[in-house]
Amino acid sequence: MASSIRPVGFESVNKTSMDSMHEISIQDTHSHSSQRPATLPLESPFGSVAMDCGDTTSAATNGTTSGKLQTPMDQLKEWSLTTYKCTKQLVNEKLGKCQRTVDMDLEADIERLRETQHKYSLILKMTRDMGSQYQTIITQQISLYECLNELAMKESKSNNGLNDTNPTVEGINNGNNLLNLGTDFRQNAEMMRNVAKNGEKLLLALKFFTSNLSTLVNKTIEDTIITIKAYEMARLEFDAEKNSSALAAGLGGQTGGVGSGVAAEKLKQSKTKYERLRDDVTIKMKFLDENKAKVMHKQLILFHNAFAAFASGNATALDSTLKQFSIKATQQSFLEK
Repeated sequence: MASSIRPVGFESVNKTSMDSMHEISIQDTHSHSSQRPATLPLESPFGSVAMDCGDTTSAATNGTTSGKLQTPMDQLKEWSLTTYKCTKQLVNEKLGKCQRTVDMDLEADIERLRETQHKYSLILKMTRDMGSQYQTIITQQISLYECLNELAMKESKSNNGLNDTNPTVEGINNGNNLLNLGTDFRQNAEMMRNVAKNGEKLLLALKFFTSNLSTLVNKTIEDTIITIKAYEMARLEFDAEKNSSALAAGLGGQTGGVGSGVAAEKLKQSKTKYERLRDDVTIKMKFLDENKAKVMHKQLILFHNAFAAFASGNATALDSTLKQFSIKATQQSFLEK
């Protein structure tokens, strides 16, 4: 009886399980093939242009075509085609064989921004060089102060010893001369000490100025420049797709319907990306101008007041300038100990 029951149950279970296992294996195969990472470096020399085109092309086609475009060879094909189009467009623009999309006002603003960044970079470099030179001068002034102060003490001791051993009128006169010389050394040492002390305060103001200017040039402006470069690459991709579509249309539509649809979708996506980045650049440059005006206004006031106070020898005004901008020494100066 067991043998008569066993074949029926076994056949039903076996058939059902085999079918389900077959379906699972097919689904797993498709899922792994769609998620398989590329084994080749597919990054375009023009940035993320090629990969964006591949993504938009995959989204424009049906499920079967999308699965094929996810393979490494199809991604490599898309990357090669887009790179070729962009390179061809760039060369033709250099040779004057094709037209390019130009926004005259935006291009002029971008050129002014790059010139501004270059000028600010020169100011930053010269200010740093001047700070290094002032640091060298301050070091020499401190050394000179120590030497003058040492001579002042020696002259005072020598004068006191001479007065004790030579109480004559001539000795007293010589002693007065030596005493005056010691006083002169002391006055010059004190003067050099004050100059070096003011120089250290000026150096603090210079470091504060260069730090803020460096942030403006290397971070704030550079962030906008990076967006501008992405915008320029999007413009190049858009022109390449536009000229490629125009060339295909001029040949009489030799490509199939699917190919024309894919090309139209890529052109639409590249145009959308170009317009989006153009708006981003416009907004960033507007905010950059406002931020730059506020930062540089404050830093130029600091620069002017600090140098004016230092040049006039007004230590009180120099201290007031440092206090106004909340500039404090990191450690106590040698001359203040």
